[in-house]
Amino acid sequence: MSNEAINSTASTSVVEDNPGSKYPFSAVSFTVEQLASTINTINQLKGILPPMPGLTPLERQRMSKLGSKSRGFTDAALEAAKTDPGILPQSISLDTFVSQDRLLRDLSLVQTHVTELKSRLDDALLLVGNYVFGVARTAYTLMKTDAAKAKLQEQKEVMRQRFASRRREPAADPVSNS
Repeated sequence: MSNEAINSTASTSVVEDNPGSKYPFSAVSFTVEQLASTINTINQLKGILPPMPGLTPLERQRMSKLGSKSRGFTDAALEAAKTDPGILPQSISLDTFVSQDRLLRDLSLVQTHVTELKSRLDDALLLVGNYVFGVARTAYTLMKTDAAKAKLQEQKEVMRQRFASRRREPAADPVSNS
């Protein structure tokens, strides 16, 4: 068996620190200034956007949803109201209807960009987390070797708890409880 075949069969899920690796973050880190600037930019975005209340799950469930199927219906109602503003009750302003539709479209565009960024952040967290956890598992494996048995007992015990299986208690016999 060639060395490449041996290495590929013996590989672990830990991504190696080498330039040929598919792991894109091996030479990446935030400086304190970059992290502060990133958080500041996000806070600026929060300040630019209109206040957005949080809804409870029940409130979200009770709301009417304007999805792709309802968009055509809404567009037709908006055009009808523009053609004949008298169809709207006096309590609803055509200008408000039009401006709220524009706000909806604008927020949707912002959401599209934020969702893409969130997806990329999620992927980055997954990749970096996989790397860090893989290295931690490798360190734990090496800590269990004879050379390291006497050292780092406290850390080894804490780490061992991550992989400790919970023992199931036997189910009570319903017949014996009579």
